[in-house]
Amino acid sequence: MHYLFIQQAINYLVESGSINIDQLNGKTARFSILDLRLNVDFVCNNDRVHVLSGSNIAPDVDIKLSMSVFIALFQGEDLTELLRQDKIVINGDVKTAQLIVDLLNNADIDLEEELSKYTGDIVAHKVGTISKKFIELSAAASTPLEAIKEGLIKILVRPSTTDRYKNKNI
Repeated sequence: MHYLFIQQAINYLVESGSINIDQLNGKTARFSILDLRLNVDFVCNNDRVHVLSGSNIAPDVDIKLSMSVFIALFQGEDLTELLRQDKIVINGDVKTAQLIVDLLNNADIDLEEELSKYTGDIVAHKVGTISKKFIELSAAASTPLEAIKEGLIKILVRPSTTDRYKNKNI
């Protein structure tokens, strides 16, 4: 079900002219988010993007990376630099991978704005704030689970060092 949301969001950007997928027609890209054990295929056909999971389609390119690196690509991080740092492993057509990364970089997506249409401004803003904090935490830790574990340890063992208790007299 959540893949349907991603598919609709991408196709909305295609239809509105925000992104152009002409060069990707007939291509399939598989993103393997290693720390989430998630494989998602993006199949581009007839100026549409289909988002699938667990498909038997042989991808033109298989991109293996962590969630924090995937978000970094969205924020404009240089693909070549991430490859040099061994943060991304690409198997297959590198040109297709570069086209997809360019597509991600050029897509101007305000997820909070889109979410607010369905949930209202307050909920969308709170989700955006939580996701930004999660991104900051996951960038500092090796895995998202490690970030959550560190946060819980800090709250349970040393609550006086957390932001919540910074200005409190304990």
